[in-house]
Amino acid sequence: MAAILFYILLVVVAVLVVFACYLLVRILQVFFKARRLEAMKNYETIIYSAVRKIGPEKTLETLLPNPKKHLLEEVLLRMGDEGAEGWGDNVARLYELGGFYEKRLKQIDSRFKFRRSDAARNIGRIGSQNAVSRVKELLWDDNGEVRDSALFALGRMGTREALEAMLAALERGDRWTEQKVAEAVEEAGDESRQLLVELLHDPNPELRAFAAEVMGKVGGPAEAPELEKALIDSDIDVRARAADSLGKIRNNGSRLALLQALDDPEWEVRSQAAKALGHIGDAEDAERLTLCLRDREWWVRQNAAEALREMGAAGEGPLIEALWDEDGFARETAAQVLEEASIVERIVEDMRENGEDIEGYRVIRRLAEIGCIGTLGQVLLDMPEDKIRDNLISHLSDIKNSELALLIAGAFESGGRHKPGEQHAE
Repeated sequence: MAAILFYILLVVVAVLVVFACYLLVRILQVFFKARRLEAMKNYETIIYSAVRKIGPEKTLETLLPNPKKHLLEEVLLRMGDEGAEGWGDNVARLYELGGFYEKRLKQIDSRFKFRRSDAARNIGRIGSQNAVSRVKELLWDDNGEVRDSALFALGRMGTREALEAMLAALERGDRWTEQKVAEAVEEAGDESRQLLVELLHDPNPELRAFAAEVMGKVGGPAEAPELEKALIDSDIDVRARAADSLGKIRNNGSRLALLQALDDPEWEVRSQAAKALGHIGDAEDAERLTLCLRDREWWVRQNAAEALREMGAAGEGPLIEALWDEDGFARETAAQVLEEASIVERIVEDMRENGEDIEGYRVIRRLAEIGCIGTLGQVLLDMPEDKIRDNLISHLSDIKNSELALLIAGAFESGGRHKPGEQHAE
């Protein structure tokens, strides 16, 4: 018995020792983290207050003679991330004077992928423009993470040489590379706009298409005329991406070119032009977009309908009129978009607030005739038993649709009532 108690006590002591060690480790971690943050804060304060007055060289020599290297580098990297105006050159110079720049350049040639990746990313965070020639070598690295870091760094550098190096990486020919290059070019900002304008006239259609797409993310009204010219490019992809980008820029002056693009022989271009006009949202284009509801291609019809929906009341009117269009495609597309826009619920709510509306009943009936009865069924189930519900059912009861008949029957059963004409069983 004594032996058992001894072993139990031994286990308890062991557990307490382990727990105490764990607490000690946690306390030390918190302590050293606090010391680390305090040191970094001091470095940051010194740099911000002194570097502009006495310069990077004097700051290191007199105020930071023996810094902890890894902490100072982290502070400089964070300052590089902040990108405060007027600080870039000073931060880059401090990074170089601290020996970090040379260290990272050497790591570009490391046989370890994580070191190559970290080297490129850190140089990019600082924005050291002198490193373009070395970093661009990594665009052809076998490792995708390293290539990503190189693209990030070149985008942060933002020089013409860096941009041209990224564009050269498009020769890989895969969509993944194109997306990554696009992100990096966006990071470059204003410097990239002029180069993209030039690329819109490049003999290579892939580069023209790339420029047309990225221009929608970094360009503005000043670049819109160049994209309008691209709407008549010989390449389908260029025209489609140009139309999409014009929609993102939302320049009202581009409407005429986009309206003309609605007549493009290729559906990809027509669909993007319709979408772009919706983003611009000028009510004067509603009539022309309504005609696109008759297009043979689903995407064109869908984007045209969504464009009308984006215009609010100005676009909803033509969509309602299209419910009686002679073209079946136009009727079905308009009905689908109107149902998704909750028109049935809105009509019923409006009648409850402002009184019954014959036109509202007419629209709901037409939606049911076309086959859009999913939302209608839920509305019937949710409606209280009143005159509006009875009149709505009366407008729908003669439509030959088995699913609708079941919905109407279900609505009456949920309310404990009978359909018009039915008698209670005696």
